[in-house]
Amino acid sequence: MYLVANYLDKQGGDVAQLRCDGALPACGRDKKQVSGRTPFSCLGCMAEQKGLAQWAGIKSRDLSSYVVPDDALKSAQWISSIGRADLFRIEFRGVRLWNVCEEEFRARWKLGESLDQISRAQEQDLRSLYVSYVHALVSSERFLTSWKPTLNFVAAARDPLSHAYLSQVKRLDGDAAVFSYNAAEELIVVESLKTAARYSTSLILPEATEMRADPRTWAPELTAIVNEMLSFLGHGADLVPQA
Repeated sequence: MYLVANYLDKQGGDVAQLRCDGALPACGRDKKQVSGRTPFSCLGCMAEQKGLAQWAGIKSRDLSSYVVPDDALKSAQWISSIGRADLFRIEFRGVRLWNVCEEEFRARWKLGESLDQISRAQEQDLRSLYVSYVHALVSSERFLTSWKPTLNFVAAARDPLSHAYLSQVKRLDGDAAVFSYNAAEELIVVESLKTAARYSTSLILPEATEMRADPRTWAPELTAIVNEMLSFLGHGADLVPQA
C-alpha cells in the first residue's frame, strides 16, 4: 500500500496518511499483545506508521486532531450510561454498534455463540470498542471533508475502525482501494470500493521500507505492476493531478 502511495507521490499526487496516534481506547491490534494493550504498544504502532510515511515521503495527519475534547467526553459518557441489556441494540447514526464490532470482539476473547455470561472486563472492552468506532467515524468524516481525497487506500482489516472509515468514504461518494492478502493463493488483492472490481498480483514485499524510496531506482517490472494497479484504479501516471 505504501509502495503505491510512494509512487503516486513521486508522480505529483498530493498524498497523506491518516495516522492513529493512540487516540482510540481500543483497536484491532490490541489482541496482538499477549496481555492486551500496554503503554508501549501504541508507541510501537505509531513509530511503524511514521516510518512508513517517512519512507514514502508523504504527509501525516493525526487522528486525534479530528476529535475535539467535547466529542470524546460526550461519546464516552453516552456509552458508559447504556445499560448492559441494551449494549447489543444501541445505534450511532443508524448503525448498530454491535454489528460492526461483533467480529472483533469475539476474536479478542475467543467467544462462541453464547454471550449470556460475558465478564465485566469483556463488557468494558466492548464499550471501548464502541467508543473507538464512534471516534473513528467522526474523525474520518472530518478528515475526508477537509482533505477531499480522490482516492483512499485502506487495509482490509475487518475491524470497526476500517469499517468506520469506509462508511464515510461511501457516504461522501468517494472511492477507496481496499488492500488485502490472499494467503491461500499468495496474492495481494486490491478492490475498488465503488465498482467492486478486483486487481491481484503476486508481488509481495514484506519490508518495503528496506528498498530505496526513489521509484526511479526500482526494477522496471515493479514499476510496471504499480502503474498497472493505479491505472486499474483510474489513477495511472498520466491521470495523477499535479500538486
